[in-house]
Amino acid sequence: MKEAGTALSLLLLLGALVAAAQNASGPSLASGVFTAAQAKRGDDAYQASCSGCHGSNLRATDPEAVDLTGPGFQAKWNGKTLGERFETIRDTMPLGNGNSLGDKTYMDILAFILQFNEFPPGNQELVPETAKQIVFVRKS
Repeated sequence: MKEAGTALSLLLLLGALVAAAQNASGPSLASGVFTAAQAKRGDDAYQASCSGCHGSNLRATDPEAVDLTGPGFQAKWNGKTLGERFETIRDTMPLGNGNSLGDKTYMDILAFILQFNEFPPGNQELVPETAKQIVFVRKS
């Protein structure tokens, strides 16, 4: 019985090590997962389609909207993939007219939100497939 517990412990440890290695080799927010040009396009699209409720500075001006910056924002997004955030934004925004801007524009807006929250740009644009692999980790 003791040997089975030891074997299980070793398997769990091995699984954790493999998962950590996979996460370490994948893209991360700290390494830059969008481009500055993409974030600029996102800023333009955000100001045109989102700022009326979420504010030009990502602080909600509408009581029904949420802030897209600050500790509350980071806590809500923490641990979720950028793919999940993209799908939520795409499917629900603008309010009452979700999925109306096109995937590229929603990705650009997501890039702008990330850049506004002081995540660095990189040299490749953020796309839906890559976004599925990137977990949002709260800045310390």
